[in-house]
Amino acid sequence: MKNKFYNLIIFFNLCQIMGFGQSAHKSLRDGDMLYGFGKFSEAETAYRKAESADPGLKPSYNLGNSLMNQERYDEAVKKYEDAASKASTNSDKAKIYHNLGNALFKKEQFQESINAFKNSLKYDATTKATKENLAMAQNELKKKQQQEKKNKDKNEDKNKDQEDKNQPNKDDLNKSDDQNKSDQEKNKDDEHQAQNNQREKDQQGDTGSDKKMTKQDAKKLLEIMDNEEKKVHQKMRRVEGSVKKPKKDW
Repeated sequence: MKNKFYNLIIFFNLCQIMGFGQSAHKSLRDGDMLYGFGKFSEAETAYRKAESADPGLKPSYNLGNSLMNQERYDEAVKKYEDAASKASTNSDKAKIYHNLGNALFKKEQFQESINAFKNSLKYDATTKATKENLAMAQNELKKKQQQEKKNKDKNEDKNKDQEDKNQPNKDDLNKSDDQNKSDQEKNKDDEHQAQNNQREKDQQGDTGSDKKMTKQDAKKLLEIMDNEEKKVHQKMRRVEGSVKKPKKDW
């Protein structure tokens, strides 16, 4: 279909608008000859000279054709639009809008291309080539819109996946809460265990101290008892030594 579309462009480029031969300038004729030989750049130069001398319909239209064949589609569109504003017959308008549609199609401006082909058919509804190119432009527009929608949906899905990845889900939150509770309970158990261990250690230390003190106290008590006993003996000896026998009273 693309090759056929391109051939149709060539066909219409070679087709000349009728009614300008009598007033054609020498530069215009030179341009037509160069164009016929496929020398589109040299033809462009000649058409620009002709347009400068006589800015009529044919120089603008043929200049658009030479630019089209050099794939300078932006400039070709401007020249076709200029030519369309100068056209007076339906036949001329049909040809100009057809080529305008081709230039816009090459720029992938499919909606604008469709509008141009419809304008061409409005002035000549019998041209099969225009109908075929219109159908191709409509098909390309549909594919472009589908691709744009696909890309948009893909980007939205990608953004949604990224948001889901950045935001933890409910299960993750519950799992995190359970883990925190488990850690807190474990810390409490460890703390209680540490306190119990310390308490037992303290109790063991106290018991050992009590046993040690009891032994010491017993030793001291024996020493005190020995000392007290010695004191008692010493006192008794002093008392015995100081007692005198009573005189006999008789």
